Amino acid sequence: MKTVRLGQTDLQVSRLCLGCMTYGDPLRGNPEESSRPLIKQALDAGINFFDTANSYSDGSSEEILGRALKDYAQRDQVVVATKVYFPLSNLSQGLSRTNILQSIDDSLTRLGMEYVDLLQIHRWDYVTPIEETLEALDQVVRSGKARYIGASSMHATQFAQALQLQLIGREIFKRETCDKCGSTWDKLDLSGTSQGD
Repeated sequence: MKTVRLGQTDLQVSRLCLGCMTYGDPLRGNPEESSRPLIKQALDAGINFFDTANSYSDGSSEEILGRALKDYAQRDQVVVATKVYFPLSNLSQGLSRTNILQSIDDSLTRLGMEYVDLLQIHRWDYVTPIEETLEALDQVVRSGKARYIGASSMHATQFAQALQLQLIGREIFKRETCDKCGSTWDKLDLSGTSQGD
């Protein structure tokens, strides 16, 4: 399978990314025994890019993906993206410094990894100041827990607001499908991945 450079990063990703939202607790998705063969098949087909989130199946998606990748792949040969925003257990939702720092540690534990390649904020947080969010994400990258940061499920104007602060530069963002986003993305010189429904 062909690979492409993801944005302005050094990440070489397969043109297809395996989304792992449906892997996890049987009440919310596929149990591990039926999820693992799909991950193995994706690897065998040349897919090296895997997307999950702390909230997918209450965290069990990350656990399943982490165990499967440990068994079937070398860590430096795959690109793992996860997300933060939605609450698990006693954590509050959102993009507060406390929630981001606790969530990345919990995600790394569930994945069984020392770092993720891409940590994305899963939603725009209308309560937490964007400066607090960006400073926390910067801390995550500086600590080596994530190589790059990005965002998902937000409007292009919200990305522009974050970029104005010049704390995160031109990183990776999920391009929302909308008629007006393309020109905004082009003006900001941003790259992104597409999200299927």
